[in-house]
Amino acid sequence: MGKTILVVEDTQMLRQMYSDRLEHDGYRVLNAADGAEALTLMRSDTPDLILLDLIMPKMSGLEVLDLVKRDPRLRDVPVLILSNLGQEADVKRGIEMGAVDYLIKNEARPNDVANRISKILAKIERSRPEPQADVPKTEFSANTYQVLLRDHEADADRFVAAADLPRRLWCPACEVELVLELVAKAGDHRWYDAHVTCPRCSREF
Repeated sequence: MGKTILVVEDTQMLRQMYSDRLEHDGYRVLNAADGAEALTLMRSDTPDLILLDLIMPKMSGLEVLDLVKRDPRLRDVPVLILSNLGQEADVKRGIEMGAVDYLIKNEARPNDVANRISKILAKIERSRPEPQADVPKTEFSANTYQVLLRDHEADADRFVAAADLPRRLWCPACEVELVLELVAKAGDHRWYDAHVTCPRCSREF
């Protein structure tokens, strides 16, 4: 299921037209015919974006926008205004109150609205920080190093790459592959002494 869009529009024909176009693009669409209904819907089912008309019965779009931006659960939801109010002052007020963008109805076709929604959501996705790989912390000394294992399963390949270690080491005397020995240490954290040794001659490296 795609992202959820809440369409807030009091004209049934327009509401259906925008909903059909967005559903065609794979979005899950919620519909509200006025501001009060929109607030009830979004508080029980938080959308990923709100498409908001301004001139509506019961509660205007600007009142809805103001309440959304005051609500800690909803204030980060992007709001795209779609209105017949097209004066520069109207656009400026909507943006200043927290809308991410403003479209004028008689200038924006359903395809334009859908494309703008797609761009807004894509921009939000790009702005999110990339998850950082949680590589075990490593401390090196001359012949040993310690590995702090966290609560998750450590990824050996990532650890070897992060520690800049060769994947395979060989004993120069015995010509057998060296092994990594981990010895658990008591304490609050899961610390291990790690020794690279030769399984044949027991020499440490």
